[in-house]
Amino acid sequence: MNQKTDPANRWKNPLFVENEGARRISESLLRGEKLREKAAAGWALGTFLIELPTSSTLAALSLAGFDFVVLDMEHSSIDFSTLETLIVAGHAAGLTTLVRTWGEDTGLIGKVLDMGAHGIMAPHVDTAERAAEVVSQARFAPGGNRGFSPLAKFDALSEPLREMGRSSYVVVQIEGRDALDRVGEIAAVPGIDTVFVGPYDLALSLSLPPGGTEVYAAAERIARSIPENVCLGIYIDDPETCASWAARRFSLQCVSFDGRMFANGARAVADMARLGMKETG
Repeated sequence: MNQKTDPANRWKNPLFVENEGARRISESLLRGEKLREKAAAGWALGTFLIELPTSSTLAALSLAGFDFVVLDMEHSSIDFSTLETLIVAGHAAGLTTLVRTWGEDTGLIGKVLDMGAHGIMAPHVDTAERAAEVVSQARFAPGGNRGFSPLAKFDALSEPLREMGRSSYVVVQIEGRDALDRVGEIAAVPGIDTVFVGPYDLALSLSLPPGGTEVYAAAERIARSIPENVCLGIYIDDPETCASWAARRFSLQCVSFDGRMFANGARAVADMARLGMKETG
């Protein structure tokens, strides 16, 4: 994402701190740029945090090798009383941390980014106008209207407006019938990093069963409408299909989610234990 040149973006923080603590905090705040680089290189592996929103889950996801995690405020019990703790835990685990907001209140976006999220995922973006509203709240001027507060943690940054503006990662989700006809216009909105296909809600909007071939055919049609400078993303149930989707330019991939992986793992352990008992019995 090439940030527009503006004198305000070059503002020097008079309280900038130069020490090891500042270096660590700066690195933890600016991981969005690393995610952008991974996606541009062809593949970034992520997942959703929905049913098991704890610091331990984030540590486990990092140990598993995920590049990023989406803290889902749309379908989970996560609220603002718990969100910042999870964001900080993501920082500590070395995960790039995005937040999926909910509803039409774009005012939530700047608040989430101020809490330390590396980017946002906006659900149900059906028009270019809605996409522009999302970008406006996620980007500092001149690319948007995000407000700035000189929070103490930003003293780790010498030019916080420029550095955070460059790093913040913006994802818009295509999940509805109306969005399919406008996806080219949506992707053309400056400041969007990724257009992300949500296959479950897209299926429901098309009156199709989730997981059907028609839904994924729609995803491939979306890919043909997206310019090369905009990343494509998708939710994937089956990790064995990751390479296939990456070959079709879907380089930002959310594979499964915390509760599903826990359930699958628990079943595998129980099944193995029962099989062992049968073999010895």
